[in-house]
Amino acid sequence: MNKIAIIGAGLSGLTLALRLQKTHDITLFEKSRGIGGRMATRYAGDYEFDHGAQYFTAKSKAFQTFLEPYVAQGIVKDWQPKLVTISQKGVKPRISGHPSYVAAPRMNTLAKTMAQGLNIRGETHIAKFEGVPGEWRLVDKTGHVHGPFDSIVTAIPSHQVAQLVPQSIIYHEEMTDIKMDACFSLMLGFEEAFNPGFDGAFVEESPIGWMSVNSSKPDRPQGFSMMVQSTNQWAEQHVDDDKQEVMDRLIAEASNLTGHDLTKADHKVIHRWLYASTSRPGSELFFHDERNAVSSIGDWCIRGRVEAAFESATALADKIEQGV
Repeated sequence: MNKIAIIGAGLSGLTLALRLQKTHDITLFEKSRGIGGRMATRYAGDYEFDHGAQYFTAKSKAFQTFLEPYVAQGIVKDWQPKLVTISQKGVKPRISGHPSYVAAPRMNTLAKTMAQGLNIRGETHIAKFEGVPGEWRLVDKTGHVHGPFDSIVTAIPSHQVAQLVPQSIIYHEEMTDIKMDACFSLMLGFEEAFNPGFDGAFVEESPIGWMSVNSSKPDRPQGFSMMVQSTNQWAEQHVDDDKQEVMDRLIAEASNLTGHDLTKADHKVIHRWLYASTSRPGSELFFHDERNAVSSIGDWCIRGRVEAAFESATALADKIEQGV
């Protein structure tokens, strides 16, 4: 049974591990304490915030089939938000062409469910590879050596792939051409609920790209919580700014857009995602160096959506299972 190391326990890494676990010896390495990548949730007393992915769609039959058992268990639910578009021209209703799925009772629940029974080494930040194909060893930031492994799969942002994999990997240079963009996620909790006129709002001509009432999602706690996310373009321009200044700017903008004074929030936190979306994706569903037995997957291979992470992992799993 081949031993495969998967670096990263987001949706793509977990999907690949689930597909291969019966025929391969799989070990996942995750640098964070939690799993799920950008399918993440923050907790603060009575408030909860899905501060990464807000929801996801399932356009392909394969992804719909994958989700079916989780829907049956109530782990994935259809969020039916009141959607609007806010621009200089005013507020307009918006109709979604596909169901808006969320994990319940919080966005990271799907990843936690997928991870059950998998061999995951959390808080293990892999710093480099050592050895040769079939005898790969991974060295974490504490100097501990893991392995050997027959092959390695990275399931992390493309910029981190470029920093981690040896330059001898045939697709190493292409990793530097892929562009992932930042995003600021502002989390606001209020003791008194109010009606902003929407559950989810796409915003145009503004530093803000998205606003939502997070507590309107299925099975969320009673505490009234709002998510405000910047556009990727604005975040790239302000990625190194003082976080308090960024928060103040976004709160002021969101207050203007909603007509409510959001400075009155009882809980205010901002999070910076350095690699939130993909503006220049890869050229393949996955990247594979057969000679070196190293591969890379992720939503950034396609178009930076939750479903894209599944598609990338599934495509590599197909290749591995076919023995190509």
